Parts: sequence; C-alpha cells; structure tokens
Amino acid sequence: MDGGSTLSTILLPLAGTLLTIYVLKRLISWWKPLNSLPYPPGPKPIPIVGNLFDFPKKDPAMHYDGWRKKYDSDILHASAFGNHVMILSSLEDAEELFERQASNYSDRKYIPMVELMGFHTNMALIPHGPLWRKHRRIAQQNFRLDMMHAHEPIQARRVHLMLKGLLDDPDNAFTHHKVLSLSIPLEFMYGYDVKSLDDPYIVEAQKSVELSVNYLNPDSTLVNFFPILGKIPGWFPGATAQRAAATIRNILHKLETEPMLMVQDAVDKGVAIPSVLSEFVEAKRGSPEFDEEAEIVSQVALTIYGGASDTIISALGSLFYVLATRPDIQKKGQEEIDRVIGTERLPDFSDRASLPYTDALYRELLRFYPPTPMGFPHCAKEDDTYKGYLIPKGTILFANIWSIVRDEKMYPDPHEFKPERFIDEHGELKTDHRVLTYGFGRRICIGRHTASSTLWMTIASLLACFNIRKAKNAQGEDIEISDEFIYYSISTHIKPFKCSITPRSQAVQRLVEEAVLAEKLKQPEGKRA
Repeated sequence: MDGGSTLSTILLPLAGTLLTIYVLKRLISWWKPLNSLPYPPGPKPIPIVGNLFDFPKKDPAMHYDGWRKKYDSDILHASAFGNHVMILSSLEDAEELFERQASNYSDRKYIPMVELMGFHTNMALIPHGPLWRKHRRIAQQNFRLDMMHAHEPIQARRVHLMLKGLLDDPDNAFTHHKVLSLSIPLEFMYGYDVKSLDDPYIVEAQKSVELSVNYLNPDSTLVNFFPILGKIPGWFPGATAQRAAATIRNILHKLETEPMLMVQDAVDKGVAIPSVLSEFVEAKRGSPEFDEEAEIVSQVALTIYGGASDTIISALGSLFYVLATRPDIQKKGQEEIDRVIGTERLPDFSDRASLPYTDALYRELLRFYPPTPMGFPHCAKEDDTYKGYLIPKGTILFANIWSIVRDEKMYPDPHEFKPERFIDEHGELKTDHRVLTYGFGRRICIGRHTASSTLWMTIASLLACFNIRKAKNAQGEDIEISDEFIYYSISTHIKPFKCSITPRSQAVQRLVEEAVLAEKLKQPEGKRA
C-alpha cells in the first residue's frame, strides 16, 4: 500500500466521523426552544463551516469595527463549526455582560490548542472556578492597590537604568524600554536581575511567544474545532500545530519550574534576593501543602511576567511614537514637569497627584493605542438572552476596546490624540480613572496598578530628561515614522523605528547617574553590578 493510500485510509474515516459529530450537535441544538431567537447581526454563514472564512487574519479590532458599521449594530455574531463568537462594540454592553452579569460571563472557553501548548495554567486563560480563584488570590496578595509602595523601589531603579541606557546609547531606544518592561516583573516575582535582551530566560520566553502567536486565537487551527486532531502525533505529515505545541509546552514547563528551583537553592544558601517566590519559600517550606502551592505560585509568577511585560512594551513603543511625532504634546508635558518639579531632581511617585497633564497623557496613550485592542475573550457559562438576541452556552465574547474608545459620545473627536480630554475646566484631572484596555469585571487585569505606575513614572521621567524627535537623514531632513502595528494574537506593538533622543540639559546626565548610583548602593551586595 503506498503512502497516499495509507493517508486516505486514516483521514477519510476521521473526516466522516467529525462531520457526523458536527451534524448531531446541530440536530440536538435545534431542539432547544431558545433557538427561536435570532443571533445578533453578522456575515451570512455557509453550511457546516459557518463563518470560518470571514474571521480576520490580521487587525481584528479594526475589521470588526468595519462589521459594526456595515451591519449598523454594536453587537455582532459569527460562528464556525457550531462555535459562536460575539463582539461587543459599546461600553454599555461590555459593562452589562462582563460586570453586572459577571456570574455568567467571567468564564474562559476551553481551547484545545491552549492546553496542548501548556497555557492552560495561565491565570488569564483558566476557566472561572476553584483553580482560577486560587491563582487570583495569590496574585491579589501582591498586586493590590495598597501594596504598590512595595513595587516602587524596583520600578524607580529600572526606570533610571533605562534613562542611563538612553544617555549612553540613544539609538537603541526600543531595546532599553523592552529591558525595562521585562525586568520589573522578573525582579519583583523572582528577584531575578535582567541586564539585556540576551538573558537566557528572556530568550526562551520570547521563543515561546513567537511560536504560539499564531495558535492562541480560537479560530487559528482546526484542532480547536475538532479536539481529536490534537491526538495526531507531531511527526505526522501536516501536523504543524501539534509540533509547535509540543515545543511550546516544553519551554513553558522550563520557564515555570526553573525559577522556583533557583529561588529555593538561593534560600537554602542564604543569598536569596527578596521576591514573591523567596517570601513564599521561606514561609511555606516544609509544610504539607508546599509542593501543591509552589506549583500554583510558579504558574502565577509566569502569568504576571507575560502579561505585565507585554502591556508595558506595547504602551512604551506607542509612547515613543507620540513623543517623536507630536512635539506640541511633549512641550506641554515638559512645561508641567519644569513648573512643578523643576530641573534639579528627577520625578518620583509622590509627584503624580501634582502632574495632571502627565497623567492625562498616560490615559490618552492607553485609550488611543490600547495594547490589547480586543481584550481577552470571555465565555458564556449558560444559555442566555440579551436585547432580544440568543447567546448560547459556550459563546466566546470579545469587547472591542478599539471600537469602544472611539465612540464619539464618550470621547469627542475620538480619532485625535488629545490628553486634554481628561482635564477639566479647572485644569484638574477628571475623576474617570477607568482604562478600558485592562478589561472588565472579575477578569480585570490583576497587575493594572503596577502597569499604571510604571508607565506614569516612565512618561514623567522621559519628559523631564529628554527631547525626543524624528531622526534625520543625511540631508538633515526628518525621517517619517510609520504608525504600522504588528498584531501578536491578543496584543499589538508598533513596528520599531529610529528617533532622535537628546538630553534636555547638562544636568540630566548628573541626575540620572546619581540616581543609578544611589539605588545601586541600596541593593543587596549580590545584586550590585
């Protein structure tokens, strides 16, 4: 028997079985009385595959915003192989379902590829239930608003090291802000000191991101529609997703377990740097529940690292774009910094309440360039109806943040970047502190307070220290900067670009070097470098 006959012998019965399962599922669903209600508007499905070919492969938030306009509806629907997806394009609907009806809409859809890759222990993807509550409780212990002061020394030191990097090597701004973004969660969670993007932990983590980016969306592979396909071994012809999943799973296991072993060894030797993991090991070592809790703490730590670093990398890339292309905004921020702080010290966290424009710039940055334009998908636990539409059990629901923050009723002139929209007539910051990119309800980002203070401190420090402009070519002309973004499954990052970064005064070098030296001397001896 030749290879083609063997392949047909295997795949044809499998295809028949899958088709039978699908048809039976549809027949069973037709018996439900709720099915007399319509789904929200959306593209017309075709038999069996539904809207499989309508789902966008890039820029989904803008694509779905086009659907919103085409179908004149803030609630949209599509499906594939009987799996339903709804997109919410208004704040009213997102708040109603994800917050006021959170008991039914805080779940996560079981996505086979997520489990195959090993992301099923990521708190952001765990279904709502006892395991999720365990993860959430551990995370909240360290990321509550009243715990933020514990993060500030790490945040300040890392921001100042970034400033030093920009002084010494201004041509590699994106490298410096990525090191800042990655180092804060690693130091806080593990006591791990990152000095460059060549660090082995970062290299492995980046590899897992690059491999998994094409498989995290529910419509990314047929494995998610027909889980039995996940059983196909990686060596089988065409099993690309299965091979990638095996590699990613091994990397994530390494990233999850090795830091805990490293911290335990450091605690045993008496040289552990204070961190979330070291405090856990010191408090729980020897207890009967240590192994089980250590596994969960390690999983939470990896979740925090991935989520926090990605959000900040995305936002800081957008920040450099805004400062380089909008000198008027940069000037207003610098004038506020100079007026309130002066030029003989660097900003610190206590200045935030006195710098409303800087805070407004932070809010507008995350409004105009939300790092997660579609947020994380929620899932309906049970059948429901809303505004006369049917929402079947298991429906995936997205809040289209990109659409919501461009609602003219909420934000006049929504397509203009205007920090002033968050300042009232008295020059004070408006009381609406909500940043929609952090999500909704029980699934709101656990690290939002840390992300907020890190981004604010970085914005204030850049305004205080540097003039950021477009780079010049050999003829002295401005090099225009593209606003093109790269979409990484859930998050977006602006494409790296070159810009001109110069210190605002001679005092900047001295202030930054003094801050870096002072913070270095405060570090435990093993961390000084």
